[in-house]
Amino acid sequence: MPSPTHDHDTDGDEAVAVVNSADAVRQSESQYDDYFTWQDGEERVRSIELNLPANDATETYSLLMPKSYDRESESRDEYLPINDLMSTVRAIAMYLVDSPEFRRTVCEDKDNGTMRQLERARNRRNGGDFVRAVREFNQLLDQERANGHVGPLFDKSNIPSDLAIHVIEQTYNRIVAPTVDMLRQYKAFSNNVYGEILPTLVSEFIGRTGITHETMFVDLGCGIGNVVLQVAAQTGCRAYGIEIMKVPARFAKRQAQEFEQRTQLYQLDHGSVQIWRGDFCESSDVHRLLPQADVVLVNNYAFDSALNQNLLHMFLDLKEGTQIISLKPFVTPDHKINARNFHAPESILTVRRYPYWSQCVSWTDSGGEYFVQTLDRTRMKDFLAKHGYA
Repeated sequence: MPSPTHDHDTDGDEAVAVVNSADAVRQSESQYDDYFTWQDGEERVRSIELNLPANDATETYSLLMPKSYDRESESRDEYLPINDLMSTVRAIAMYLVDSPEFRRTVCEDKDNGTMRQLERARNRRNGGDFVRAVREFNQLLDQERANGHVGPLFDKSNIPSDLAIHVIEQTYNRIVAPTVDMLRQYKAFSNNVYGEILPTLVSEFIGRTGITHETMFVDLGCGIGNVVLQVAAQTGCRAYGIEIMKVPARFAKRQAQEFEQRTQLYQLDHGSVQIWRGDFCESSDVHRLLPQADVVLVNNYAFDSALNQNLLHMFLDLKEGTQIISLKPFVTPDHKINARNFHAPESILTVRRYPYWSQCVSWTDSGGEYFVQTLDRTRMKDFLAKHGYA
C-alpha cells in the first residue's frame, strides 16, 4: 500500500522534541499556581524528574496545578500535572515492569506503597512527602532496570486499554489542551464543525467491530487524530486519518509526532499511523485506501445530506464485510430493497444501532446513539435473482 502523499499540507512535518509536562504548563503558566505547602527548611520544588521505562528516559513534571482546580469537577481541557504524574507511576508499575514485588511495593500496598504515599501527600498538599515518594519510585525503577525487569508485559496486539488511553491523554494534554480554543474557530452549521469522540466510546468501537492488529482502519474527517492514535495504540492495527480543516489537521500531525516519541519513552510498540490534511471526497489517497479498509469511521454528526450521499457512493468501493461506524445512519434499519431502489448504495448496507452514554463525545454531556453499517451485497443479489435481474 503506497503511503499517503501528504501533498495538501506539509506544515509541521519537521521532527520535534517530546513535550514535557513542565513545558505544557509553561504554555499557559498564568493559569497555574503553587499547589503544595512546604515545611521550614524544605526546598520549594516546582518541578521534578520522573524516570520512565526507556533507558535514561525521564520526564520533567510540573508540580503546579490550575488556579481553578477543583477535585470534584475536573475538566478534560484542564491539564493536571500532579495527577498525570501519579497516573504514569501506576501505569508503569502495572504494565511495564515484570516484577510482582515492584507492583506490590508501588500499587498494592494500600498502607504505605508508593501510590498511597503520593495520594496522601497530594490530598494533604504536603510537598516534601510527595517529592520523597517520587524519588523513591525513581530508585525502585532503576533497580528493576538493572535486574532486567523493565519492559511491556504484553504484545502490540494486546495493549491494555487504560494504558493506551493514558498515552493518548498525555499527548492531548501537551499538544492540544494549552491552545484548545483555536479548535472552536469554525463556521457554524457547516460540514466543517469540530467535535471529538472521547476514549471510552473509541474503546467501545474497537470491541464492537472487532478491530485487531490485522485490521486496516480509516478515519474520514479525523479532527485532531485522537481516534486514529488510540486505535493504533490499543490494537496494533494500521490506522489512517484525513482532516480537511487546517487547525485540527495541524494538531493531528503534531499529536502523531508526540505520540510516536512518547510511546518510545514507554517502550511501547503500536500499529502504523498516517495522518494528513485533505478533502476525503477528493483525495486520491483515500480512494486507494478504501478498497482495502476493514473498518471506516465517519463522524457525520454535523454533515449535511449532500455530503452523506457523496460518502455513500464512495462506500461502493469497499469490500464485502467492511464495517462503517457513524454517528448518523447511512441507511435506515427498516430499509427494504425494491424495484425503485435496488441500485442505490443503501441497498448494499445493513445497519445496527447502539447507544452511548454521557462523557462519550465532546459536543454534549448527554448520551446518544451510533451506527455500524456493514457492506453486505447478499440481500441485493438475492433480490436481483428473485426478480430475474441476474
